Amino acid sequence: MMGPAAASVPAVADAPRVGIASAVAGDPTGKPPDELERILHVGFDVQAGEVITTGTADRAHLLFLDGTSLTIGSEAQVTLDRFVYDLDRKLGELAVTASKGVFRLVGGRISKKTPVVITTPSGTITIRGGIAMFSVEPAKTTATFVFGYEMTLTSQGRTRSVTTSGFQVSAMRGQSPGLVSRVERAGLADSIGRLEGNGGRRDGGGDRAAKAAGLAEANSAKGPNSTGPLQGGPAPAPQGPGGPPRQGGFEQGPGPMPPLPLMGGGAPRPAP
Repeated sequence: MMGPAAASVPAVADAPRVGIASAVAGDPTGKPPDELERILHVGFDVQAGEVITTGTADRAHLLFLDGTSLTIGSEAQVTLDRFVYDLDRKLGELAVTASKGVFRLVGGRISKKTPVVITTPSGTITIRGGIAMFSVEPAKTTATFVFGYEMTLTSQGRTRSVTTSGFQVSAMRGQSPGLVSRVERAGLADSIGRLEGNGGRRDGGGDRAAKAAGLAEANSAKGPNSTGPLQGGPAPAPQGPGGPPRQGGFEQGPGPMPPLPLMGGGAPRPAP
């Protein structure tokens, strides 16, 4: 049930809407700028500058206006720093700050040309045209590349690039990123469990409320209905030709990893 604080939040007609909460479990909260914190329910708008927080039994799935989706695991916090999108030109920018927790991002139309930027206490992640999972702790950030064109992690002026599915890179706070390494499926069990609410198991047990909310089936291929060519402000100029993501298609939410290749990391593939 929505608490008194959420009920007392005034409606703001001209708030910079950037997307919606398309699935929730438990009572995740959102704190828009200059407004009271409220409990997020399915269909609630989220705004630029909003801070999303989850507790031990909470999860949330956000769907941005360009089709990008962000799954927020339990005990997490993320700030929606910047979102601009030109609906006609399919160009824009998306940047968030992940303070703690486990997240999964599926890139939408913006990421096909401009990397999505995630700032963490230990480094900055970028994701271009694909899917990534990232775990954020006070002194360590780990980013896992699931599918797509390229993921990078930058810290202390050094950048590591990952272009092969099933590989990850970590950075300790105040240090450069480590080497790119292959991740075993068992190594992602905890992260998947915090996203899906089943403790990483594949037997369907655990937090049934999270599954019933649709966290594992939410589809980022479709964005919320929007009007007008501009969403959130003018879009930036194109940043060069965007290479298409690798063949396959986006997954329908957190789930088992695809078969892992034998090699990974290195420089990004030339864009066609």
